[in-house]
Amino acid sequence: MAQPPPDVEGDDCLPAYRHLFCPDLLRDKVAFITGGGSGIGFRIAEIFMRHGCHTVIASRSLPRVLTRWVFTTLTRLVSNS
Repeated sequence: MAQPPPDVEGDDCLPAYRHLFCPDLLRDKVAFITGGGSGIGFRIAEIFMRHGCHTVIASRSLPRVLTRWVFTTLTRLVSNS
């Protein structure tokens, strides 16, 4: 089985990350996620991004999306260093 993306280790919401499909299945695809500012929509967007998908997140709350974007960006920076 393929290894999970490197940033999973620091994620307390995804401590045991498993997938059925090839981890590159979404690489260079585009997804438009509505309701991606919180909850399951945010987690779906996050997992898609971890698999190389170019992801657009739509939400009614710009501050919430910006907060999530900062969280995701900082998580990636820390895991890549």
